[in-house]
Amino acid sequence: MAKFNVVQKRRREQISQRKRAVHGDPLTGKLKNKKQPLSVSGKRQRKLLKKWRREQKEAIEKGLVTMEDVEMAAAEGFMQF
Repeated sequence: MAKFNVVQKRRREQISQRKRAVHGDPLTGKLKNKKQPLSVSGKRQRKLLKKWRREQKEAIEKGLVTMEDVEMAAAEGFMQF
């Protein structure tokens, strides 16, 4: 098992060196940090919509939102679908 660990460690080193050579900064050899994709999955979108609806419902119950805001939100929701 110990020999395999050494082999695996050497293999990882070679792979990381290749990646640095191809994608890394020419001066430092460090890999660049990539930004996360901006797309939102359907599951995440449903969760966010559910959370938003819950917050709207609580705001209405507490009376923090005027009726005009509620009517506008209803119209916007109707327009989206």
